[in-house]
Amino acid sequence: MQEVIVGIIVAFAAFAVARRYAPAPVRQALNGWTARSARRIGLGRLAEKIEAKAGGSAGCGDGCGTCGGCGTANSASSARQFSISPEALKRTARR
Repeated sequence: MQEVIVGIIVAFAAFAVARRYAPAPVRQALNGWTARSARRIGLGRLAEKIEAKAGGSAGCGDGCGTCGGCGTANSASSARQFSISPEALKRTARR
């Protein structure tokens, strides 16, 4: 009996980690599967909460690229470039 309980706990933990750290398309698929499963076993309110959470607006860190937080190819080239001349390096080494 303990093995079954531990197996359920480990499966739930793996599922929770996968939902948290997986890429956005995988998370969306897991949310859809979870909502369908919840609705199938009669947990309609839980399914609605999962769908509302999954269908929320895009935000920073969700990997969708809609917030512009990831930057563009031009932002890397427009960054300020720093360089150290050999003379400046010699001056700091003497101190």
